[in-house]
Amino acid sequence: MRLKIIFLLLLLILVNIAISVFTPTQEHFDNINLDIGNELSQYFYNLGLSIIQKKDFKNKEDYNEKIFFKYLPTFIKYDFDDIYKYLIYNDVTYEFLEKNNARASWEMSNNKIYHFWKSMKPLIHNILEDAFTKSGLNKNVANPIIHFRCADTPFIRHPIYSFQYYDFFKEAIEKIEKKSNKKYTQIDIMSCSSHNSNNNDVISCKKYTGSLNDYLKGIGYNSEIICNSNIDDFATLFYAPGVISTSSSFSFMAGFFGNGIFISTQHPDGKVCNDCSDFVLYDYNLKHDLVKDYYDTNTVINLLKRNT
Repeated sequence: MRLKIIFLLLLLILVNIAISVFTPTQEHFDNINLDIGNELSQYFYNLGLSIIQKKDFKNKEDYNEKIFFKYLPTFIKYDFDDIYKYLIYNDVTYEFLEKNNARASWEMSNNKIYHFWKSMKPLIHNILEDAFTKSGLNKNVANPIIHFRCADTPFIRHPIYSFQYYDFFKEAIEKIEKKSNKKYTQIDIMSCSSHNSNNNDVISCKKYTGSLNDYLKGIGYNSEIICNSNIDDFATLFYAPGVISTSSSFSFMAGFFGNGIFISTQHPDGKVCNDCSDFVLYDYNLKHDLVKDYYDTNTVINLLKRNT
């Protein structure tokens, strides 16, 4: 009898180990072959186009078995008179939306775009939350996160993507702390440098990320550098208590519609969006024409340290 009990206990332990090993967790998800931020921008922009026409939404894309995306609704019946009225009140018309590039619509370039996204924020949050839940991607995230974009950018000198002076991060953190009425001891940096980058880009990004990490420690914050799969990182941003965006659709779609406080640098011509001033910080972007060579990391880092 005693041997039988011991055998059953051992069997139970082995079963629990097997479950813990083979049950998917956040750490086991691989990268998905989608540009997550731009794809979601397109999806929800099309949803907005349906709402402004008072039509049912039908998604044209087939995401098959892609994790998370397969749980986005393919059909949503129109029942959004409150959103429609808000859009009309703020002069966000179908003609205006039709002229815009849906995949680039996350750029806060004017008041109308801001009010477009603001009107749908609760709806989008709930859709994303449901997809995260069904994917097993729910998280408890304790610290605000800086999404530090450094890979092919800024080396290709794209006008949307530039570095920010370090005092941007200080003000952004203080703004999150003020809004949340909470003092944080740790601010993590999310930075993955493999996106469309070469070896020189990766080496330089490591130096830039390390320098920002040192800066945070110098102003009194612990910091950890995070880089997991793209869908895992997207979920982390969504559930973080604060997101600091250095400009990207990835951090906008996760942070603006997520659980926490969203702070962003300005996008090109962003000062036209006067209504964005609650979460956008202006005049912190290092202009490309001030940088002779982004691979000269020491010189660029010295530029970024203004007022420090």
